Amino acid sequence: MRGNRSCLLRDRTLMFGAIHSEIGEQYDKELISRCNERTFVRLYIVRESRNVETHMKRREVFAGSTAAVLAGMTPWPLNAQTNEHPNLLGYLRTNWSRDLFSFGTYSYLARGSGRRHHRQLAKPIANKVYLAGEASNPNRNSSVHAALESGRLVAATLLKGSAEKIGIIGAGIAGLSAAQILDAAGRDVDVIEARDRIGGRVNTDTSLGFAADLGATWLHGSDGNPLTEVTDQVGMRKAYSDEFWVVRANGRALNDDEVPGWVEEVSNYDNRAGASREAMNEWGYIFTSDYSGEEVLFPDGYGQIFDAFQGGYTLSLNSVVTSIDYAGQKVVVSTEENSQTFDAVIVTVPLGVLKSGTISFAPALPEAYQTAIGVLGYGTLDKIYLQFEDVFWDKEPHNIITPFNGFDRGYFNNWVNLYPTMGKPVLLCFNGGPAALALSSEPDAVVINNARKTILTAYGLPI
Repeated sequence: MRGNRSCLLRDRTLMFGAIHSEIGEQYDKELISRCNERTFVRLYIVRESRNVETHMKRREVFAGSTAAVLAGMTPWPLNAQTNEHPNLLGYLRTNWSRDLFSFGTYSYLARGSGRRHHRQLAKPIANKVYLAGEASNPNRNSSVHAALESGRLVAATLLKGSAEKIGIIGAGIAGLSAAQILDAAGRDVDVIEARDRIGGRVNTDTSLGFAADLGATWLHGSDGNPLTEVTDQVGMRKAYSDEFWVVRANGRALNDDEVPGWVEEVSNYDNRAGASREAMNEWGYIFTSDYSGEEVLFPDGYGQIFDAFQGGYTLSLNSVVTSIDYAGQKVVVSTEENSQTFDAVIVTVPLGVLKSGTISFAPALPEAYQTAIGVLGYGTLDKIYLQFEDVFWDKEPHNIITPFNGFDRGYFNNWVNLYPTMGKPVLLCFNGGPAALALSSEPDAVVINNARKTILTAYGLPI
């Protein structure tokens, strides 16, 4: 959401599939497993026994964070489509906290942390090691544009120095934007990426026949945002989030006075920052500025943006960095396979990876950096895409809230209706903060069935 807009956010440990609507019944299932990004990605193909048809089918987030989630938004007239037995064709589920190359989604100001800690991460270390990414942006964080700005800032700093051979760890927005700039200036650039793809926390999946963004989804605030120029350059088709919403429970729309007060908190904190309100330093956001303007969606997927960052740099995929030794005149970067030597290194791995300690530094990072990494928060916001055969929910409003669903608060409460922007019967559900972490250990069958149960019950349909 921006201010009062319902733009709730944010790849993966991805689990995707095409499943029949009656998940609980016995069907003949073929399970295909493969190892991907050091996690298991499961593709479920479900066939009914009687036939073999296969169904394959934020951002002033906390600036004014106590603003009511529904205030200023417009309730939509009731015109829900009703189908007696909606048929679920497929789903996509993310599990970011279990992703070994992220351990979550993006940073936030936790209690005990402040903007000074982000600024600390933006400072060079021994003029040889530079941290970049959304958490290292000195001015704003938790967004794609923050990562872009950070990558550009570090590249500009390096161009003022003499480093010729530069290593970049991570092929997300920050890494590739810096790589392009440095390569264009004639520097020798190697990008080292642990995953089998570029993009980092920007990842568009098309396995269900539409562009599903598993990580970043929105461009937050189009006015003056450097991402606006980049997306225009690529020619990315755009759609805009509106302010219409509906709150549903037990087959009817709720009036404002029937909506529980905690809906505001879950929507503004758990499902924005990926953390509970209790975990956050709200005061830290008072003087944080960000871009205004439209909240922009990309019906063809955010992943197109990487067409803008092509260059002559070297890119190595499936290369997991284990250590960075900057004790000598050069920087030695070691992966599970080999080592390379650079004049300088840009480290763009997510804050969650820095917290995990999976990359060792020699010497250890200075205390001020270790403190910043330790105290800054790193949230988790997971997504569930549900693709149905037909639209049975309110077609026009972009936002659906389901507070009374038989689960604890924070579970399966916020939905985005993608029918207006994609023209397909797809709903996107968010679980953030404590709910996302609790659900991370649950199997697909449980999570998807609970999401399905929530939305069907909200519209008074049989489970």
